[in-house]
Formats: sequence, structure tokens, C-alpha cells
Amino acid sequence: MSEKFKFPDTGQELCFNGEGKLIKCPQPGEKYYGQDGCFSANKLAFQKLGKDGTELDNSAVWENGLLMIKDNNTGLTWEVKSPDTGDVNFMEDQYSWQEFQDIYIKSLNDSKYGGFNDWRVPNKDELRSILDYSRIHPALDTWYFSNCKIDFYWCSMTYEMQPYFAWGLFFGFGSGIVNGKNHKRFVRAVRGGYNKKFGVPDKTRFADNGDGTVTDSITKLMWQKNENERMNWYDAMKHCNDLDLGGFNDWRLPNIKELNSILDLTYSEGWWYYREFFPADGLVPPLLHYFSSTPFEKYYVWVTNFCYGYDGYYANKMAPLLHRAVRNVERPEVSKSEFQLPSTNQILCYDDEGNEIETPKPGDKFFGQPGNFNINPISFTKLREGGDDLNPDVTWETGLRMIRDNNTGLIWEVKSPVKGDINFIRDKFTWHELKDNYIDVLNKDNYGGFNDWRIPNKEELRSFVDYSGIVPAADKNIFPEIIPEFYWSTDTYGADKKLGWGIYFGYGCGICYLKTQPYYIRAVRGGFNRAFGDINKYSFKDNGDGTISDLVTGLMWKKEESPQLNQEKVLKYCEELDLGGYKDWRLPNMKEIPTLLNLRLDDGLWYHKEFFPDTITKPLGFYWASNTYSGTFGWGVNFQFGYDGYYAGKKFGEYPFRPVRIIK
Repeated sequence: MSEKFKFPDTGQELCFNGEGKLIKCPQPGEKYYGQDGCFSANKLAFQKLGKDGTELDNSAVWENGLLMIKDNNTGLTWEVKSPDTGDVNFMEDQYSWQEFQDIYIKSLNDSKYGGFNDWRVPNKDELRSILDYSRIHPALDTWYFSNCKIDFYWCSMTYEMQPYFAWGLFFGFGSGIVNGKNHKRFVRAVRGGYNKKFGVPDKTRFADNGDGTVTDSITKLMWQKNENERMNWYDAMKHCNDLDLGGFNDWRLPNIKELNSILDLTYSEGWWYYREFFPADGLVPPLLHYFSSTPFEKYYVWVTNFCYGYDGYYANKMAPLLHRAVRNVERPEVSKSEFQLPSTNQILCYDDEGNEIETPKPGDKFFGQPGNFNINPISFTKLREGGDDLNPDVTWETGLRMIRDNNTGLIWEVKSPVKGDINFIRDKFTWHELKDNYIDVLNKDNYGGFNDWRIPNKEELRSFVDYSGIVPAADKNIFPEIIPEFYWSTDTYGADKKLGWGIYFGYGCGICYLKTQPYYIRAVRGGFNRAFGDINKYSFKDNGDGTISDLVTGLMWKKEESPQLNQEKVLKYCEELDLGGYKDWRLPNMKEIPTLLNLRLDDGLWYHKEFFPDTITKPLGFYWASNTYSGTFGWGVNFQFGYDGYYAGKKFGEYPFRPVRIIK
């Protein structure tokens, strides 16, 4: 893991309209664009630690050795509070400002808590760095920071305007306020850090670029130097987004963590500004409130008062306040993930009489089955609320809420075993009820920490099917609550609008049912390739050499038809095919061949006539897949009716097929 300091995000990924209603985060140029949820850099990321800094599993708790939390962005290591009375860092213990240094920090270091003796009280920006402004009561992630009080936590810094007060953070909301030094309040100790200057008041970290911009060498943020007219929040966001300054046009309104990083907590010359860099020309106290981009309780927005140094304020979005634009000097790191169509997970190989055989080698009989080409093996990661990874043994009871398919990037809900929960395992819906009665409820509840849940399309739903022959046709170690019945997709059966497509998880076939009948639903979000399975985003290219490329799936297909053969001969034909300059052709598996179905039913056809004009639909329209069903049968797809809940005898059945290869 990199030990480069990165200024953490606020955790706020949701967006809201003028009435405080949850909306899909807008894109540039759209109304409400520019709020915190529209931008993501250096997402909150933590690692649980045991004694001597040993990395622990993400599900570790105090009882099995959790002692500290490392912030992977800042490198700061935080104590975890003890639930046990009498422990050196008991969660209920409070201290005055002087006591926390003389008594608490000394006790931690004398006892070498966690194996270390360099514990200290954090400065204000350090303490704020762990806050999650998408949460409230408390405003941080208790998965990591357990035993947290919804109260005031001390910082190491005096409130210089009135030195008998000292700074701290109220963890109920995340506001930076002060308290009398003689009052007893909570402390959360810290150690380490990738940049020891982070949060330390020091004007040398700033550089005036001479073009109306100022760069902070610690946070790697570039700021607008001069002031702007007072305006409401919406206009302030637009002004920042439209700003062209210093040769840059990627300006935005700062989030609440960023905005507070430019407060001068030394209160030099009676100002909370670094006046040399932000002269505040024309501004007169006391109304020096600056907008952040971070919403508070949906309807309001966080602001910082540069007259008193406080940010324990929130304002109406229509209030005419000040603002200062910011941009990232370094482009935030974005992990690039590539879509891969997952394997069917059928590893075993069979002859045409249903006998299991050793995996054939090239040139052998029956070579070319899925067991020969376990391309993109199925791979899943369990996730907790908020989307952090969990270990493979975690269950619903210990925090499992979602599953990420590492091939497709799709994130699937995990059903609740608790009757009455919004996603109870046994709840069924008609097709027409799916959005209003289920998806909208998940999103309103922000299930798993997200509000972009949707109904999967048919091929998305098929993507996690396991065709190895297990029932239900999905890995119960990953999807423990899967039921071997029909699950809805968002797609309508083109030949009869009263029917809706779905996947039957008894076997893994794509079939239809009446939309008025109640069946199961599994919601999905995300995905590396949102065109995958979308009937409005088919994208084929004729390569002019007898091959067709599918630009969505990354598969290349033979354009013309081949002789109708039994499966053994089909496998051999594909192995020996030399077409378009390629010799790595094979028979498609049961996740590949259905992607050629045209669910729009253009011209009344279940295939793409422009690219595969001679597709055979009579007498049956059945095309082979390479997967075996129940030993002696081969899976396939029916291009006469659009179904793939079909299989045929491998030994005597002679049917069409379409060779495939992966585009490298």
C-alpha cells in the first residue's frame, strides 16, 4: 500500500435537490451539479489493526483483538476505545483539556497501548479527517470506530480568540466547535501519519501562483485567491463549475473538509484567514460565512464562519453567502476496472453418453467444453454497508449486505432472513410492482449505503448463474439466501408484452412469466459496463472477413452458418476452424450464446439480421452451447422463440452452432 498522504473525502456520495429530496447525482451542465456527491477523491479507507499494528480482518471487533484503526489515506493510526471499565482507554472516560495530556496520553504511552508509546492528541484537521459526513449520530463509521460517543472530542489546539477555550469536534454531526478547557470531554488518541505537517497551522505550505490562484502543498489543493460576490448555494456551485482561472477550468465548490483546511487557527492579526494568501478584500465581519459543497440533513448545507473560525454551522441553500473555488492539483486516483464476461463454472467434462471424463487435451475427442476454457473464473467479494470488502466467512448476522462480482463490477443485494425487513428473502412482487414497491423503497432507505439500486436486465441476472449442475444454480456460499425459483429481470418479452423475462435459478435458464404473477427480485447497482445486457445498446461490427465483433461483450463471432452437427463434431469443427486470421475458435458457453439474442425483437426476429442474416430458425431454431446439462444433454438457445431454457441430446441431436472467440 502506498504511503503517500492523500486528503480524505467526506464520505458523502448522495445528492439532493432543492427540496432536500434524494436524486441521482447530476452530470456537468445539469441542475444541482457541483455538490459534494458529484465528486469523489480519496474515498474513506481504513484498516483494522491488532497489537503491534498487525493487520486484522475487516470484520474484527474488540473481543477478538481489535485495538487500532489505520487511515489508509493519511497514515494516521487511531485508538479503538475499550468497552471495559477500568481499561486505560475506557470509552466512558472524560478529561479536561489539561488532563488529557497529563493523565490520558501519558497513561496510554506508559502502558504502550497497542504496542506503541507515541500516542498524542490529534489536531483539528486530523480529527476531522476520519469523519463521514454521510452519517449522523455519530458522524463516523462505527464499523471501524466502535464505542464512539455522540459527543465532543478534544483537539490539541487552543481557540486563540478566547484562550480559555479549546477546539474539538462534535461527533454527533461533525461540526468543529470549542469548549471550556476546564470541562471534561472525550479524547481519541492518534499516532503516526504520512505527513506530520497535516493540520499544523503553517503559512509556508501555501504558494501564491501569481495568477489569482494559491496552492496548498499539503492537501494538494489549488484555491481561488480573491473573493466572489455573495450568492446562493446553487449559483455558487455554478459559478465555480464555470470558472476559468489560472489556465484551469475544473474548479468546484470545496467540501467541508477542504474548506476548513485553510482556516488559520493561530488567529494571526485577529483574522482566521491566511491574509497573505487570501486577503479578503472588502470583507467586513461578522457575516463571513462560506459555503461548502457538503449537504447537511439533505435540505441544508455546511458552512464555515471565517469571522470566528467555527464550522458548527449549516445554512439554507438560498442564503446569500460567500464562497471560494477549489480544484485538485493532482488528478484523483481512479481505479480502472475492465468488464469480463464470467465463466459458467462448469469445470467437469463429459462424453456424449453422460460419463465424466478427464479434461480433454487439444485434438482429443470432446475437447472444447467449458472445462477446457475456464475463462474469467467466477469471482465474488462480500461487502458490508458502505461497500467495504469483507472476508469470505462473513454472514448476514456479522454484517454481510452486498456481493460484488469482480468480473462485471455488478453489486448485488444480499437478502435479509428477517421477516419485515425491506428485502426479506421470501418477499415476492409482480413485474409492475418492482420499481415502486421494491427498488424505490431500497433507494429511499439507502440500502447498503447506496441509492442507485435498479432491476437487473436478463444477462446481468444470468451473469452470476452457476452452470456446474448445482441446485439452486448459484453459489450458496456467496448467495446463501438464493431460492431455486424464478427471479425477475427488467426486460419485457417482445412477442407478448404481458410477459416479463427472468432467470429460473433452479437450473439457470432464461424464461418468461406473466407480469401479473408475483416472483422474486434481486436488485443490482453499478457495473463496469452499463451497456452489458442493455437491449438498447447492442453494438456489433462487421469486420468484413466473415467475422462479427460484439463491442459490448468483447466476443468475436463467425458470421455465416455452419453445418448442423452433433455436439462432438461441433466441438471438433470449432477447434479446427481458421477464420479471419484466427485459430482460437470454440463453441460458446451458456453465458456467451444468449448475448446474441435480440430481445428488442426487431423485424419480429430474435436475432440480429444485419449481422447474422442466415440464422436458422426452422424447424427448431436451437443453437448449441458448450455446457452440459445432466450429463447427456447440451445447453442451447432457441432463436425461433428467444428462450434459452432448452437442452438437447448431445450424441444424436444435430443442430446449428456459432463459433466464438475472445477479442484480445
